[in-house]
Order: sequence, then C-alpha cells, then structure tokens
Amino acid sequence: MSVVAQNKASDVLSSAQNLLESHAKLISRVRQAQRNHRRQLRTLLPSPPSDLLNLPLIQSPLPSPSSSPSPPLSPLSTELPPRPIHRPDLPPAKRARLARYTNYVPEEETIRNDYSQRYVDGGEWPQNWVLGAEPERRFEEYPKQQRLLSLKKESVDNHAVPSSYLPFQQLTTLNPYKFDVILLDPPFSSSFGWDELQGLPIPSLAADPSFIFMWVGSGAGEGLERGREVLAKWNYRRCEDVVWVKTNASSNRGPGTDPPTTSLLTRTKQHCLMGIKGTVRRSTDSWFVHCNVDTDVIIWEGDPDDPTRKPPEMYTLIENFCLGTRRLEIFGRARSSLRRGWVTVLAEGEEERVQELIRERAVCVPENVRRWEKEGWDETVKQLASIGGGKCVVPNTSEIETLRPKSPVRAGLMPGGGGVSGGVGVATSGGVALSVPGTTRNGRPPVVTSNQAGAANQLAVPPMMGPMGMGAMPMGVGMPVEMGGWPGMNMNMAGMGMGIGNMAMPMMGVNIDGMAGAPMWVGPEAAEGGMWEGGMGDGMIMNGMGMTMGGVGMGMGNVGMGNMMGSMNGMGMNQWNHGPYDGFQ
Repeated sequence: MSVVAQNKASDVLSSAQNLLESHAKLISRVRQAQRNHRRQLRTLLPSPPSDLLNLPLIQSPLPSPSSSPSPPLSPLSTELPPRPIHRPDLPPAKRARLARYTNYVPEEETIRNDYSQRYVDGGEWPQNWVLGAEPERRFEEYPKQQRLLSLKKESVDNHAVPSSYLPFQQLTTLNPYKFDVILLDPPFSSSFGWDELQGLPIPSLAADPSFIFMWVGSGAGEGLERGREVLAKWNYRRCEDVVWVKTNASSNRGPGTDPPTTSLLTRTKQHCLMGIKGTVRRSTDSWFVHCNVDTDVIIWEGDPDDPTRKPPEMYTLIENFCLGTRRLEIFGRARSSLRRGWVTVLAEGEEERVQELIRERAVCVPENVRRWEKEGWDETVKQLASIGGGKCVVPNTSEIETLRPKSPVRAGLMPGGGGVSGGVGVATSGGVALSVPGTTRNGRPPVVTSNQAGAANQLAVPPMMGPMGMGAMPMGVGMPVEMGGWPGMNMNMAGMGMGIGNMAMPMMGVNIDGMAGAPMWVGPEAAEGGMWEGGMGDGMIMNGMGMTMGGVGMGMGNVGMGNMMGSMNGMGMNQWNHGPYDGFQ
C-alpha cells in the first residue's frame, strides 16, 4: 500500500472515530433531556402518567470493539505521561493510533509496556495473556467445533472400559496383548536413564498400526535427540511434536525468580514426541484416526502439588485423535493417571497410594477401578471388538464424520493425481500418429481381469483411448494389459498401417498409461507400507507414437507427462509412511 493510500485510510479511520464520538455525545444529551422532562412531569402534574414515566431511556451505544487491544500496563509503570485528547499537530495515521491504543506514545512511535516488558518488570510470562487457552473456552466462537468435541467426548465415554492398573514390575505380564496408543512420562533419575528406557518391552506391546506419545523434557538437554533415537529403536517413526507451554499466572514470585537454567532462553515449555508404527493414511483410515481436531500446543499452569505432572488435556487430545480403545500409560501416578478407558502401569511406589486413595474414596480415583488381570482383559478386548464392529475402536457417527476436519483436495487434481495429455504428431515420412485424449481419470483405472479380456478386445475403454492410425490397413483396437504385476500400468497397442503407393507399410501406435491411477509402492513392504501413494509418474502418458517399419520414418505424436509428480503423496505427505520426511500434513 502506498503512502498516499495509507494517509487516506488513516483519514477515514480518524473521521469515523470523530463521528462515533459525536454520536455518543448526542445520545448522552438525549438521555439527559429525557431525565429532565420526566422530573418536570413528576413535579408539575398532580398525577403524572405512569406509562410515560416507565418508558425506558434511550440506550447507550456499545463500545466499539478493538481488533488489537492494548497490552496491560507494566507493574512498574502504572502511569503514562498525560496526553491531550486532540493532537492536530499529528498526521492522521498517528492520530488514529492515539485514539485506539491507550499506551501509544506518538513521539516514540511505540506502544509501551508490552508483554515482554511485563516479564522483565514483574516476571509474568507472556503466555499468561493468551485468551481462550482453557479447553472449556477455547472454541466459544466456533459452535460447530464445540459440538464436535462434545460428541467425541460423549462417544469416548460411552465406549470406555473401567480403569485398570498394575505395578511397573509386572509390565512384562501385558505381553502378548497389543495396544493402539502408548503414553510415557519417563521418571529420569540417577538410576534410570535413556538406556534403561530403551530396554522396555515397548515393541512387543505396540499394535500395528499404533501410536506412541513420549515426554522428553524442555529441549534444553539431549531429550529431543535421544527421544527420537529411542523411538527408532522401538520401530516407531517420529511424526509430530506436541508442546506444553507453561504459564505462571498463580505461581509467579516476581522478576528474576524463574528456576535457574543453563540455556540461553528461559524454558517455559515441555516437548512430547509422537511416533507411529505401521501405515496410517489420514484420507482413508478415518476408522482409526481423526486428524486436526486439536492443535499441537497445550497451555496450562501446571499442578502446584506435583511439579512433574503433565497436562491432563493430553488424554483428551489422544482420545480425540486416535479411535483405538486399547490405551496404555506407563509410569502413571496414583493421583492423576487413573482414567476410564486406560490401562495404567504405575511408577514405582504408586501402588500403595492407589490403595489409600481407594479407601479414602478420593475424587481422583474413577469408579470401578480394578487391578489388571489377564482373564479380565480377555473379556475386555472381546467387549471392545464387539463395540467397534470387530475392531477395538470407538465407533464413528454420521454427525461426527460431517463435523470433523477433512484433508483438503487441491483444485484440479484427482485424489490419486494424474493428468491427461493428447495431441497430433505428423511423421516427416508421411506417417500420421493421432492421439485422442480420453476423459479425465477419476480415481483408480480398471485393471483388466481374465473375465474382462474378451470385452476389452472389442473396445478399449478409458482412462485413455488408444492411438488411431490413418492408412490403408484396418485399425487395430487397443487392449489394456497389466504389465509386470503392477496394477494400473496399462499399455494400449493398436496395430495400424498406411499404404505408400501400392506397398502397405506396417505402423505401430503405443499408448502407455504409465503407473496411472494405481499406487506405486517402493520400499521394503508391500502395498500396505510403501513410500508413495498416487505414484511418482502418475499421469506419465505417451500418446500417438507412430512408427513406420521399413525405413520410411517415424512420427511421434505426443509424449505427455500430464502430471509428473502430480499428487506425490509420499515421503510423509498426507500420510504416515516409510518416507524420510519427519512429519505429515
């Protein structure tokens, strides 16, 4: 925007502000006149009309909302230099800012006492002022999102089994049972480090597919790097990082009182690495995952009675994301970890506290909590499978499916990618190769089976119509052929010819629908765990390649790479897989 345009916009804002002020003054005068007239009616008339006196006064206008409210004043700077209401000496842009921001100082071109200054002066962390951080207030302006979260909470609660627990020493007794989600908060100490953590039998407890969530610290040490190493040793691939941003609204003790640290910046966050085992595609596996329901940031003050406790919202985040009902937490605590729908492996020394809380009927202990046993878990797994239609998942509903966020499809691209190229090529020797483009492909092309071969010999159907030759010899009909065991790689070959004089010269047209529509999987696994979905080379089409035999010449009609790398959903894009990309979209 140019300077002239900015000045005009500032003039408009300033004029609108003046108009609103004039309107407010007018309303105030009218309301005062109403009061005076009613006072006169009461004093002059012996029986004043009550209906007239009881009429409401004209209402005051609501204050104009500000899209950028001023930061709160600094604790050490509670007063600003007095400023005049009208500053005709200022340009329109500064007058508009002066009217909007109470802390604006035009001579300095700054808004004093921002959130960072409050931290310097009073020790308050800036994240204390984030609005809507509490889960119950987070989506006050988004009723559909509120409805979605309410439905998911109700569905999870209705399909949750009673809470169960067991001591850490009996962790190996969970084998051979598998779990869809595992949550860990390792209790690192002088006797328990990364090597001891890596030795846990996590691989034998993880289902395929499954997820893991592991807290690894603030990032000041080696937690992020070692955490990724441990996940790899357990056959997980890191795919996300959930961050807990701490606040100190109630625990602030003044400037300079933060815990000492060796890092360059004050550490006010904790990281939780998220890993995946197996292959889960967000676009097709909605029976197991619902993406984008929550964010990867949690804002929470913390528990003053337990400084090591992690945000309780983490449970809700996991339950909203993964529909698997076999949930396991390791190193749980008696006061905060027992939860319906979860199996809790208690940290050392926590089992005795559970018994005490049960005897005291503490609120933090859910109803019907019980010690984990193999026989009871067998019945629980059967119950979970019966609820989920044969799978241990929370059943989806039509309303949840309608409200939940979906993976966007880019305009102009089919779900599997691909493109169509066509054209006409003329051989210099007189041979003509004509490529007729077919309809745009929608999804996967049909793979010809033995039962369909006869029909295909009579007519070549889309995704592409084979090339046609113009000549004296009859035109052959292309037939899709499955090449090399790769479904979707179709080669349409049409025999053609063109007479030159009295001698008929054979020609051949080739149409290769290269790896179109069907996935191309590259990697150690088969179709369930490959690298690409949609295929690199999807839409690589060679149309109308005319070739004469006998030395007459060759004409290439069109070599089309309609959408080379058209929808390259690999390397972690739009799915979790074996690609080297370390995340997903």
